[in-house]
Amino acid sequence: MRVLFRWLVQYAWAFYVVCAIGALIYLVRALSAQREKSLALFTLEHETATVRAVRAWVMVFVFVAIALVVFISASFLSDRVPAYEAESPPLTATPRSGVEPPTPSPTPPPTQPVTTPTSASEAPPASPTPPPSPTEPPTADAEETPTPTPLPSGPLSGAMDVRFGSFAQLTGYEVSSDQIATGEPLAVTLYWQALEGTGPVNYTVFTHLLSPDGRLIAQHDGPPAGGAAPTSQWQAGQTIQDTHQLSFRSEGSDYTGPATVMVGFYDPGDVTARVVTDTGQDYAVLPVTVNVRSP
Repeated sequence: MRVLFRWLVQYAWAFYVVCAIGALIYLVRALSAQREKSLALFTLEHETATVRAVRAWVMVFVFVAIALVVFISASFLSDRVPAYEAESPPLTATPRSGVEPPTPSPTPPPTQPVTTPTSASEAPPASPTPPPSPTEPPTADAEETPTPTPLPSGPLSGAMDVRFGSFAQLTGYEVSSDQIATGEPLAVTLYWQALEGTGPVNYTVFTHLLSPDGRLIAQHDGPPAGGAAPTSQWQAGQTIQDTHQLSFRSEGSDYTGPATVMVGFYDPGDVTARVVTDTGQDYAVLPVTVNVRSP
C-alpha cells in the first residue's frame, strides 16, 4: 500500500492532466446540451437536452473532485511516507559543516619507551629463521576469501567500533601527524568493514577537520579508496582501506590550535543527507587531537 501511495504522489501530475481533459470534454458537452435545450421546440427535445446537460455537469464535478482528492493526498499525506527504500540505511538531513562534535581527549603517549641498542655487541642475537614448510598448491575450484587488512598500531592510530547504517562499520583509523602547519595536507586512513546491508547507492565519504567551536578548517570528500571500492560493490566481511588527503579551506587558513577529525557518509545525490550511525549521530569523531600551527 505504501509503494502504491508513493507512486500516486510521484505521478500526481498525470492525474491532474487526465482530470483536466475529462472535465473540459464534459464541460463542452454540458454547454452544448444547454444550447440545445434553449433551442428546443418540443417537450421531448427539451427533456432530452436537460438530461444530457445534467449528466455532463455531474461528470465535470466528478473530475474536479478526483483532482482535489489527489491534490490533498499528495500535499498533506506525502510527508508521512519515508523517502528511502527498506534496504537503504536511514538518512538524516544535516548541514554539511558547522556541526559541533564532542571534543575528544588527546591520545596519551606510549607508556613503554622503546630502547635502541647502541652497538652491535649489545644487540640481541637473531634467532634462526625456520625453513618454510611445504604447502599444497591451491586447487582450481577453491573459493577466494577476502583477506582482512591488518590495522595499524601507534599513537595516531587505533581501533574503533562505529556502525554506519546497515552496510559499513568503522573498525580502525590512522592519522599521518598530530602536528601540521596551515596549508599542509593531512592524510587520514579509515578502515571499513562491509556488512550484509550493502545497497545500490555509492556513498561518498567525508573527512572534516574541525575546530572546537565547529568551524570547518580542512576537508576531503570522495568515494572510498579514491573510487576503487564503491560501496555498492562491497562484499560482507570485506575490509576496505580508505585514505583521504585533507586540504585546508580558505576560510580556515588563519586558524591555529587544536582540531578534531570527523568522518561519515552521505548520498552524492543529496549532500545534506548523511548516513546515521548506531549511536544516533550522522558522523564519528576520531579519538585524536591535531594541533594546527602557523606555517
